[in-house]
Amino acid sequence: MIEKSISGTVEKALMLLTFLSEAGEDGLTLAEIATRAVLAKPTTHRLLTTLVRQAFAERVPKSRSYRIGPAITAIARRAGTADFLTQRWRPCLDQIAESTEAAALLLIRAGDDALCVEASFGRYMVPTLTAGVGGRIPLGLGPGTLIILASLGDDEVRAILARNAPNLSLRSGRTLSDLMARVSRAREDGMAYDGGELLPEVSCVSISVCKHQVAMPMALSLASLSSQMPVTETGRIAEMLRAAIKKMQGRGVAARAVF
Repeated sequence: MIEKSISGTVEKALMLLTFLSEAGEDGLTLAEIATRAVLAKPTTHRLLTTLVRQAFAERVPKSRSYRIGPAITAIARRAGTADFLTQRWRPCLDQIAESTEAAALLLIRAGDDALCVEASFGRYMVPTLTAGVGGRIPLGLGPGTLIILASLGDDEVRAILARNAPNLSLRSGRTLSDLMARVSRAREDGMAYDGGELLPEVSCVSISVCKHQVAMPMALSLASLSSQMPVTETGRIAEMLRAAIKKMQGRGVAARAVF
């Protein structure tokens, strides 16, 4: 029980840090943070006090708001703690973006969300659901998240989708059952596609990132103007992305495809 309590407290604190990271320089008030986190104000205040004491959060001068603290930046910049995902994937994403003139993004699972950990934008600077590096979207919203869900078991997928339901733009033709079917198809195909359903005029192909032929909770996505990415090209694009991953992993030669 003690371990479960500690785990829950840590998860709540990390959730607060996520909200603060999205708030910018002006930060958020205690009430705003408590509302977003669906926590009581005393609990939120206790967590924020601990984060401030450890410099992971700070009070905004002449304000009652909180924002990300200097300890976060210090940890990120500390020698020897460079982000291996960035080091490893950035050249791959740059090559893909350069050869396709589209936006290449790497998403990983972060709880019930997908987190964009690296991105390289091509010629068109198309909008994306994550809005770039550091952005988070609920699992179930967009092809990249469907690919991540496809690496999980059905029971876990159902539970995640149920928790995320309020944020999944559910409507006729886009129900939880529909999303489960899309996850199953993504699992079979190793890819998912959105032709502008979520972002008008923006299409996206996402593939599963595999290691030793086992799908991981990661997705490589390519987003472009829908006019530049017709549905008939999705298979070829997926193969190009897989080839790029194989080159990065040292198992083959990446294809250079322009569309």
